[in-house]
Amino acid sequence: MPGVDADTDFPDDLVDLERDRQTLLQQLKAIPPRPWTDTAGIEHRTDQGWVPEHDQEVAQLRARLTEASLALSTHEYWQTFSGPDRVAAKSRLKQAVKASLADDQGT
Repeated sequence: MPGVDADTDFPDDLVDLERDRQTLLQQLKAIPPRPWTDTAGIEHRTDQGWVPEHDQEVAQLRARLTEASLALSTHEYWQTFSGPDRVAAKSRLKQAVKASLADDQGT
């Protein structure tokens, strides 16, 4: 996968899943928060740009995020590790993809 450190040696499909997961998270974070009213009747976050259409967009992004996260966490590659080594490998994947996305965005 271009941009991912060559010494990580992760399968391309696994890198793609993590890239999708991180991209979906970024897309969710970009949506303004939904306004809400507390028990005292005070409205919060009413001026942050949320529109009703965001509900459907958030639902779709969350569904895609759930699918990507499930496929990522159950990928057969993780069976080649156990215990702390599996945790370390997952962390390396996240960091490698995060760095690749930052490079792609020029940050």
